[in-house]
Amino acid sequence: MSKKKSHSKQNSKETKRPVTLIAGVFFIVGMAVLGGFYFEQNTKITDVDFTGHHFTSTEELEATIAEITPVGMMADSVDFGLLINSVSSLPYIVEVNVTMGYRGKLQFNVTERKPLALLMDGSKRSYVSEGGVKLPIIPEKAEDVPLVYGFAAEPLSDTLKTDAFSQVEEFLTAARENRFGWITISEVAWNEREGVVALTAENGVKLLFGHSDFETRLKHWQAFYGEVISTKGIEAFTQIDLRFRNQVVTKE
Repeated sequence: MSKKKSHSKQNSKETKRPVTLIAGVFFIVGMAVLGGFYFEQNTKITDVDFTGHHFTSTEELEATIAEITPVGMMADSVDFGLLINSVSSLPYIVEVNVTMGYRGKLQFNVTERKPLALLMDGSKRSYVSEGGVKLPIIPEKAEDVPLVYGFAAEPLSDTLKTDAFSQVEEFLTAARENRFGWITISEVAWNEREGVVALTAENGVKLLFGHSDFETRLKHWQAFYGEVISTKGIEAFTQIDLRFRNQVVTKE
């Protein structure tokens, strides 16, 4: 009986040791996490920095928080929501993430909208991004994008939300993914009867893409270019209609 009792006590000790060890590990890790959190929240902010921006200048970004600067404040006293909203008010900024850097430097990591096309509205011009958001033109940072006609370029605060622009946006997005369409198309417009209409960068040939299925029709355009235009020359055509399922109708 004594042997059995002795054997039972030994198992009990062996069982308790790993549990005690695991509990100790969790305690140490927990203290490390809490310590890091405490350190971060009680860090004095000494500087701010911005990354991820191209169209937006550092001076513009700094100006948005000039009156609510967190420099000199303790991290747990900063209204980060107010800072993020202020930076996000700039037209190109779509997202802002804030992290604490080394020695109290507050890091603003921004994501910008990218121009999808250049709106041509008489003498007025503006870029437009996905979602119909209008963006100001920055001359020294010009983008090589298609020209789009038929939509108001101003005011910048007005987002394009019409069905017509939705079709144009869908077409431009598909063309950008296709790449061949992106480099061979220079101008885009829309009308009720023909849908999306584009002009080729070479010779200004009219291309009819209709109202939908743009990914497929861009593939047809690429195939037609490779099989026919590469042989006959683009100058042989004045209009190419890609709206039909199994054929391409041309005017020469």
